Amino acid sequence: QKSSSPVLAVASTIHKTMSTNSTSTCNGPWAPKPPTRSPSSLPTIAVIGGTGRMGVHLCAAWANCGYDVMLCSRTKDKADKIVNQLKSGNGYTEKVEGKIGSQGGYAVPPTDATNWKLRSGTNAQAAEADMIVLSTMYEQTWPILEQIQPLIKGKGKTILDMTNPFMKRPDGYGSGLPKGGLQAGILIHREKMNDDTISWVGAYKHVLWTLILPNGPKNPSRPDIEVFGDAKGVEQVVELIYRHGWRPIVRGGLEVAPQYEGGKVSFGKIWGNLKKEMKLGEKLSVGW
Repeated sequence: QKSSSPVLAVASTIHKTMSTNSTSTCNGPWAPKPPTRSPSSLPTIAVIGGTGRMGVHLCAAWANCGYDVMLCSRTKDKADKIVNQLKSGNGYTEKVEGKIGSQGGYAVPPTDATNWKLRSGTNAQAAEADMIVLSTMYEQTWPILEQIQPLIKGKGKTILDMTNPFMKRPDGYGSGLPKGGLQAGILIHREKMNDDTISWVGAYKHVLWTLILPNGPKNPSRPDIEVFGDAKGVEQVVELIYRHGWRPIVRGGLEVAPQYEGGKVSFGKIWGNLKKEMKLGEKLSVGW
């Protein structure tokens, strides 16, 4: 890196790019809010792992704010059932059984879906979208990416990586990464994909699905989401976050990825977040 501080350099580039296209100034730690544009000009989205709890809640939120969203699964039948229920306007609720049942189930409230562009698809069909969202368990992600790798090679896609290799679950997923190697799932996926045309971005790492409602955050007093990654992807996700009623805070480029993996809790991180809240007014989404 030519810059003595790559994190600051990337963050500055992102801020300048968005400020140029923004209709509002950045008062505080939040990224500048881009001008509202027609839904027809927005990138299309495909969510791998779309039938999971986070995937369903986000697909509803993104479809409700104008995006063309494909909810993807290994089998289209499973995705069809959820999409049809959401588009009926009755929301989607489902109790989760087994080891992860204690974490809570699906709880999308009834919402008018008359104008939603929400459809079902397979994981392989996710390759058709402009933005591919990884919303499955980290351990299950690479086999799916490997499947679509030849379909998206060189096509300039954006990949929003929400996987959490350190977020330990009762069913055994989230056991961490081998020491001595890359310490962020997004960096491992980027290395394996080996495609310089992909723009990688991380976000929603610490946001619980129960707080994501079609019309905005369940707790509107804590609407902030951390974002990091390549400039193009960050710009797209900043717009995405604003459109469904939240506020994005850009932390830097991919170099900071290990610092923002979910499940890596430390006193230093907690204290740092408290100081940012007291001094800068940040209100990161926390709680259930």
